[in-house]
Amino acid sequence: MGLTIIGCGYVGETLARRLQPRRPSLDLTLTTTRQERQVALSHLADEVMICDATDPEQLLKSLQKTHTAVFCLGPKGNQQVDEEGYRHTFVDSFRCLRSLLPQLPQLRQILYTGSCSVYGDANGNWVDETTPACPGPGHGSVLLESEQLLGAINDRTVCILRLGALHGPGRDLDKRLKNLAGQERQGEGNTFTNWVHVDDAAGALEAAVDGQWSGVVNVVNDKPIRVRELVEQSLARQGLSPVQWTGGLEPQSSGRRIRNHRLKQLGYRLLHPNVHQSGVFSTNQVP
Repeated sequence: MGLTIIGCGYVGETLARRLQPRRPSLDLTLTTTRQERQVALSHLADEVMICDATDPEQLLKSLQKTHTAVFCLGPKGNQQVDEEGYRHTFVDSFRCLRSLLPQLPQLRQILYTGSCSVYGDANGNWVDETTPACPGPGHGSVLLESEQLLGAINDRTVCILRLGALHGPGRDLDKRLKNLAGQERQGEGNTFTNWVHVDDAAGALEAAVDGQWSGVVNVVNDKPIRVRELVEQSLARQGLSPVQWTGGLEPQSSGRRIRNHRLKQLGYRLLHPNVHQSGVFSTNQVP
């Protein structure tokens, strides 16, 4: 069986490392958009290709020999990307994929790491895969459009894994939150956030490949956490002064609490059931 990971950033590379025990029986192909990453990833796969997923020629070449494609897409670079940048990365890539499917009869399984941000604000209430996605304008609406493009593919097995905010090695929240020590912040910090360790994101992808999962699956840990609790515990862990919450209107929504029941029903057991177990976090995304 051939497997190609389109996009070997944080999650894609972690998945590639998880798959190493399956080689050489697994024909593994990785893609990246950067030459220096091609060299760095070379020991993890049979082939590492330069591929912009919006380029039909490059994407076709990357998928020609594969049975399973895992799309771990992300905007290039570390800068904040606007809505159009997201549209190019996600929507244009899946439009390109759909145009190529007639030339890829051997490609039978497609997986995509989406985001729980497509749920939008639920006023702090619980949501699951049956909850209608309502992201509002901006990045979330682009990601929902991307999901809809994949969902319209009816002759392949398609699974969309909606990830929570990622944490794990290299994503250290303590370093980013320490500057908040002793500061005043508007509101009470009551917005809920939902997290998943990168090892669980990759583990769920591997389980989805093996189990031929289809449809939408939320990949989050067991315990949504309010911003206030997250910040307070991080600062206390570092021996720093707490944030002073000034009350008044919250600067953002109450968020949502995301259920992971389907993930468990499919048989996946979380390695990190809550965000406190590793002490390593990320602030790049708060779905």
